[in-house]
Amino acid sequence: MNRSKLINVVGVAIGVAGIAFVARRIVRDRSEIADALSSADLAWLVVGGIAGLFAMGLIGVNWLLILRHAGATAPWRRGMSWFFVGQLGKYVPGGIWPIVGQAELAHRGDTPRRVAYSSTAMSMATTFLGAATVAAISGLISPSDGRLLPAAIAIGLILAFGVLIIPAARSALDRLAQRVTRKQLRLPDPRWFTLLVVRHLPVWVSFAGMNIFAVVAVGSDLDAPLVIELIFVTCVSWMAGFVVVGVPGGIGVRETIFISMTTAPLGAGVAVSVAVLSRMVSIVVDLVGVAVSVPVARTSPALVAAGHDSPDAVDRYAAP
Repeated sequence: MNRSKLINVVGVAIGVAGIAFVARRIVRDRSEIADALSSADLAWLVVGGIAGLFAMGLIGVNWLLILRHAGATAPWRRGMSWFFVGQLGKYVPGGIWPIVGQAELAHRGDTPRRVAYSSTAMSMATTFLGAATVAAISGLISPSDGRLLPAAIAIGLILAFGVLIIPAARSALDRLAQRVTRKQLRLPDPRWFTLLVVRHLPVWVSFAGMNIFAVVAVGSDLDAPLVIELIFVTCVSWMAGFVVVGVPGGIGVRETIFISMTTAPLGAGVAVSVAVLSRMVSIVVDLVGVAVSVPVARTSPALVAAGHDSPDAVDRYAAP
């Protein structure tokens, strides 16, 4: 078994274990969860869905900005459909399909394949670092006693940006890459890369909104310390789901981390209910993104001029 397959197998195993953990908690606390779900306020879940849709849309906009920075022609309407359709790939086991989906759809839209893939990878990296930044800030200012994890995340960020910003560190990393890969490492401009990470900070506050509004929807009380804690936990749980390769959409992993970290402040039943509701809302957000972006993309001036029903126009929006 080669290394990539081994990583996928390990990732799937972790995901299965996470799903088993969540399922066990659902069975154990089923009466409390049933009460919470039956009384959930749909209006607050809709508000959480709007927050999630805003977060996903902002990731898509940032991705298109990266494509344009690389010299690609990335129309806004068509580009957002590439993004949302490509994002459905995260529900396919393997871990690479969101990258393949977005990049291949962008390539079908006349973006050079190398630019499409490198820009998509850059988007995912800056999205992850945005989550890490929000996690570090919210974790360090949280009134809870746990400071070790946010401090470790903050140190990791400082080291990562130090390598990117300090010329000597950049040179050393470039030499190391050339020895290992025999290719020159092309690091991004530090100022532009940092700006991209900053542009992803609102993404994670909005994603946290899905969990925050789910808590409100099940009737639990919120205060400022709990909101900060939920922002931190949201970022950490999504980061965990992001790095475990092979798990479709981080299912099981994200919920396990969220439940484990919020059982104390929310209670076991509420924690599981919020995790389940947030997963449902996030899936709906992805589907709504596709349902809205694809028809809007077909109103793009270029496609209107070419004809909506031409085979080429339809093929560019087909899933890879």
